[in-house]
Amino acid sequence: MQRTVLSFILMVLVPLAAMAGRVWIVDAGGSGDVLTIHAGMDSASAGDTVEVECGTYYEYGLVMKDSVFLASRMYSQECVTIDAQGQGRVITCDGVSSETWIVGLTIVGGHASGLDEAGSGGGIACINGSSPRISSVTISDNSADHMGGGLYCGDVSAPSLIFCFFKDNEAGYGGGAVGCKYYSSATMSRTEFLGNTTLGDGGGVLCEEMSNVYISRSSFVSNSAVGHGGGLCASVNSDPSLVRSIVAFNVDGEGVYEGDAGSDIALSCCDIYGNADGDWVGSIAGQQGVDGNFGADPLFCDMSTLFLNIEECSPCAAGNHPDGYDCGGYIGSAGVACGCGEATEPATWGGVKALYR
Repeated sequence: MQRTVLSFILMVLVPLAAMAGRVWIVDAGGSGDVLTIHAGMDSASAGDTVEVECGTYYEYGLVMKDSVFLASRMYSQECVTIDAQGQGRVITCDGVSSETWIVGLTIVGGHASGLDEAGSGGGIACINGSSPRISSVTISDNSADHMGGGLYCGDVSAPSLIFCFFKDNEAGYGGGAVGCKYYSSATMSRTEFLGNTTLGDGGGVLCEEMSNVYISRSSFVSNSAVGHGGGLCASVNSDPSLVRSIVAFNVDGEGVYEGDAGSDIALSCCDIYGNADGDWVGSIAGQQGVDGNFGADPLFCDMSTLFLNIEECSPCAAGNHPDGYDCGGYIGSAGVACGCGEATEPATWGGVKALYR
């Protein structure tokens, strides 16, 4: 997994940065052009790069500019942490295009307070048709009074995420990690949702009001929804797609749930297993055994860490599909990383939940 991320960076991100305009170096120690990320964003224009030296930056209320490339110096989430300390949302993307990038950061401590859009997206909010590209970003321990504790997508926004991690985020209304509404069409690939919670629906992801989100090669583990859909929930005429993904061991709510007759979750090559309130239940029951869908222990190597790799004998490993179906590779966010019999033992609900809190 880490080698794959590195290859992606070398082949895609570095050339993009090199083609950009001016590079603004952010260094709290005084060796760069500016001391804060705020100052870097204020200085940048379309085509510029805001490059952040490694360290922790206690900032919030950052507003992305269109076609600006924001990245840590090492393009790694382990390099830079932006900690809002509960004082407000960390980053807002308002009307920005797909030429806008957020790369290699850890975003923590954001809080969106209030109702509707104001109270949505504690970590990042994408509004007014925004479509930024977000890569190698960890979004953890953020909260929202309304929707999308980690990320909110609204108003025809279509952000694209790859190699991202949503961990221990919370939302009051719904979408513990991610909330999408108003014709949003976000795409997420190789993304993990771990230990996110909501008092409403969609512990991992909530799609509502005509949102057609596409999620592939991702994993939902130990999320919780007091309402429905510990992993994923769709309502109000939303039609998300979940492909080559694992939804397992979510500790409250069904693994996947369609909240109304007008919504339709399309599942393909998905393993839904061991969720507290049921796996292939409700309106998705008929999709089990169809298009490569099944329910079996995915045999994670170590459920307590990011990168939810699977063991060599996992039914989600390439060539191991229990029904012999060809899914075109492994299922879930990460591939094989341990031998047969080396996976962690399935835990009690309390034990699984404790891994992520």
